[in-house]
Amino acid sequence: MEIDLQEISRDFILDHLIGAYLSGAQNIRIISKSGIDREHRRELRRFIQTTRGVEIANESDYSVEMITLLNPAEMPLHSSLNRMYLLVSSQIRDVVEVLTGGDVTILEDSEEREKEVDALRLLLERQVGQILESASIETSFGTTRWEAAELSNIVRTLERIGDHCYILSRLCVYQEVPNNLSSAELPVSVIPIWQSSIKQLIANLRKRKVKEIHDAKSNLESAIMNLREYEDSLWDMKLQSTDALFLDKLSESLRRILAYTVDMAEILINIHTHRNSTEVTIG
Repeated sequence: MEIDLQEISRDFILDHLIGAYLSGAQNIRIISKSGIDREHRRELRRFIQTTRGVEIANESDYSVEMITLLNPAEMPLHSSLNRMYLLVSSQIRDVVEVLTGGDVTILEDSEEREKEVDALRLLLERQVGQILESASIETSFGTTRWEAAELSNIVRTLERIGDHCYILSRLCVYQEVPNNLSSAELPVSVIPIWQSSIKQLIANLRKRKVKEIHDAKSNLESAIMNLREYEDSLWDMKLQSTDALFLDKLSESLRRILAYTVDMAEILINIHTHRNSTEVTIG
């Protein structure tokens, strides 16, 4: 694939590069008759940092050739999804430690973890796109096209969870954590519910225990209701304005994380139902 920088505004160079990557291009050639300047090369570096397996093969004053070194079939979808899950769950675990008195420096690498989640999302969307286009790749990945499309929805859900994990990390770093927070009380008390629920859901990417998915969804929905009531009650609490603002932001991001995890449960129910209907049809 070839991208002519003279035909693209600087603001959209990264968008076109990511589009080429998601399309499954193995080779991307960037050209410009007027020359590739420092700002262009900065965007190319951003692209390489944002994706997985992309390297510069050749470059000159007027062109840059990039190649994708990864073989999609060598990176199973479920393994990459599990890696995304481990990244967001470790981020939340560190947030809990800081909220309950731990050293805030453990969150110093939160931005790197956020970038890795984003890179995995792009890789997975690239893989799903290739599965949807090719029956042979579908076979090598060991999943159907329909299920791959549903898995891509889980990928986006995990990315959104990762966004709020990062927001929570920044909240703990840049604002003072209230002294009266307890892991046994709202809003922090919903975190163990999320941790056990998402663990069950990730396990059911492969398992077929739909009751576990139902239980996780019910527990998450109850926790969301508790957080809504907690946020309403903040108006009546005698708190310093800075503490009230912190707690409101904390509760909101946790509530959104729970809601996105409910979305994941619903996607898994769709997959479970589709698997069963397919087996009944075949039988």
